[in-house]
Amino acid sequence: MGEIYIIGIGLSPHQITLEALDVISKCDLVYVDTYTSLYVNGDFNKLKKIIGKELRFLKREDIEVHNAKIIIENAKKGLKIALLVIGDPHIATTHTAIIEEAKKANIHVEMIPGISILCAAMTYTGLIPYRFGKATTLVFPKEGIIYTSTYEVIKENRDRNLHTFLFLDLDVERQIYMTASEAAKLLLKLEELCKAKVLSKGTKVIAIARAGSKDSCIVFETLEKLQKLDLGPPPHSIIIPAPKLHPIEEEVLEYIIESRYKDCAKPKN
Repeated sequence: MGEIYIIGIGLSPHQITLEALDVISKCDLVYVDTYTSLYVNGDFNKLKKIIGKELRFLKREDIEVHNAKIIIENAKKGLKIALLVIGDPHIATTHTAIIEEAKKANIHVEMIPGISILCAAMTYTGLIPYRFGKATTLVFPKEGIIYTSTYEVIKENRDRNLHTFLFLDLDVERQIYMTASEAAKLLLKLEELCKAKVLSKGTKVIAIARAGSKDSCIVFETLEKLQKLDLGPPPHSIIIPAPKLHPIEEEVLEYIIESRYKDCAKPKN
């Protein structure tokens, strides 16, 4: 029986770890999950050169509908399989489902961690890790329905004076990616609907674009102003800081943005 390695490759090619490269070098086949996240600038050609092996790309149907059947079947043939996951493999529950399928087939599975957007966001902004509450995803309205569960998480975290990390909705195959500007509009719409006085036009949030790339962008602006800013190509994410920042967080955040990210965003046309 073969083996399956679910490997985090970070947010961009230069973030892949030595451990990941070592494991990949011993694998017979290398697959890439292109569904659960977006690789910064889509730079898979550079990744291929670093790895030195052919990459086989899996879509949403391959992973969610068929439970990565092709990976399981090849492992049953005695092959060592690498499934490369953007960021860290344990961020998405999809990969937990793959582990369960592999265990049913008595196939050994191992997870190799990578740099996740959660860890990167803390590092790039200087916010204190233990002051983060529950993370959540802000999704586009579907069939006219605006989902309020995200708002409830934000409220709970802010009541406890904690930061909230927001994953923004995306559909890689359909090339639909929520921007920070769209997120700001939706958050204010949620406030209008829920009326719990959690957010306002003057609430300052941190918007992060293309974390891990050389052209990454971070802004710390009010929701009102963020609606009018263009941070460039995806992926984007949002951090809603605790109502009261620690003095060290204020200093570090101000220094990071002023020294590296000043004027990285442009007014929307």
